[in-house]
Amino acid sequence: MRRVLSIWFPRLPLDRRVRQGDPQTEGPFAIIAESKNAWRLTHVNELALRAGVTAGLSLPDARAICPDLLTEPADQMREAALLSSLQRWSDVLSPWVAPDAPDGLYLDISGCAHLFGGEQTMAEEALARLNDMRIAARIGIADTKGGANALARFSTTQITIAECGKTRHALKSLPIAALQIDTSVVAELASTGIKTIGQLYEIKSNELARRFGLGITHALGTSLGQEPDPIAPASATPIYAARMTVPEPIGLVSDLNAVLERLSMSVCTRLNDDQKGARRFKLTVRCVDTGDHVLKVGFSKPCAATKLVVQQFAHPLDKLEIEFGADWFRLVAEQIEALHPKQTEFGEKPLERESNERLKTTLSNRLGADRVQQFAGHDSHLPECEFGHVEAIDQASEPVWIDAPRKRPLRVYQRPKQLLMLEPGRPPKRFQWRRAVYSVKRAKGPERLTAEWWRDGDKRARDYWIVHTDNGSSLWLLTYPGESPPQWYLAGKFP
Repeated sequence: MRRVLSIWFPRLPLDRRVRQGDPQTEGPFAIIAESKNAWRLTHVNELALRAGVTAGLSLPDARAICPDLLTEPADQMREAALLSSLQRWSDVLSPWVAPDAPDGLYLDISGCAHLFGGEQTMAEEALARLNDMRIAARIGIADTKGGANALARFSTTQITIAECGKTRHALKSLPIAALQIDTSVVAELASTGIKTIGQLYEIKSNELARRFGLGITHALGTSLGQEPDPIAPASATPIYAARMTVPEPIGLVSDLNAVLERLSMSVCTRLNDDQKGARRFKLTVRCVDTGDHVLKVGFSKPCAATKLVVQQFAHPLDKLEIEFGADWFRLVAEQIEALHPKQTEFGEKPLERESNERLKTTLSNRLGADRVQQFAGHDSHLPECEFGHVEAIDQASEPVWIDAPRKRPLRVYQRPKQLLMLEPGRPPKRFQWRRAVYSVKRAKGPERLTAEWWRDGDKRARDYWIVHTDNGSSLWLLTYPGESPPQWYLAGKFP
């Protein structure tokens, strides 16, 4: 017979911070989230409970009860990552695992329990291992997903097991909320005096559906096994990592490079097998006296080559100060992307492109990614907004430039330079800029550009002129029509 084990982690956001050694958890502490137009407590630690604070309170009410209460907003991304890690860990119990987001897991343990000596022993083993990881959990075992989930979340004991074929009896005394239906339906049932699942057994399904909707009949049917509700296993996101512990602390650069080479070979082999590459690599070095040191390098395109990883870590390892040696190392590949092999090209262009990519990678890792930037085109008709700066290492491909509909200068000034008019005109016939006097031989214009209404800043219209001067220079002049007296500015220079 099919058997399902449900693991519920009632304190997952709190346990994540406890595992990290967050000092805030040493006193009254709670996790908060925005609900019903107010910040409310979702998870509360033991010290806060003793002070009279409970989950569901608004933040002002909770602080009125316990002024020393510290809070942090929920971090759904990191909590989901922890749940994904627990999903990978649960492979030791069953190969058929599915997440029950945001704080639970389903395991199909049909044919697995005897390997642990029975369902009770299996559940106790799971709780013992989770306790070693400082994660609180409750377990329910039944014939169905809904039944196991209800027992895990609403029973009074930490481990609750419904015997085979007796899930209906085990759920009888549990509250209606254990069926995981809409709270408004639960409240409506309570107003009619129906508070437990057992009371629903006495009502016909068609009457339940007519009065309270199909949701409750479906939830009851799946919990009792009357309707199919299979476990759809979802494979956890693979982690490309490797770690090593050495028997004696090491500190020589050559030894560190040897360890790094072995770690990167292990990680890159797995990446290549899956035809994937990483844009980031993180190396953790644990020194015996100063603790963990985290080193990071990035690549301008997905990388799965051991030699390149070792090469980019050479500079950070040289700067790492290790006085008494390090004995634990871990390398993790992050920002995983698929590798797309391309057909080999002839000529020097592929070599030039590869050289540019390595240059961007090396400079970004040594100087900082925010200090190595390149130009990228923006969709705008204003000259100073047609381009911007982006971090070179984050560009998966070369920026695509679209030619302007009209001629543009090679050099554009973000802040146009004001000119001194010597002989007025439109454009001025003679003007001075940087102590040099220019006489206009011929001019083309004006090109009028209006401001973009969705941007903040100057909303004035602009007129641009291309002028050719007596000394051969071609300049781009700017003026704002309607101003009195007119002012002229140098906006750019043509080659």
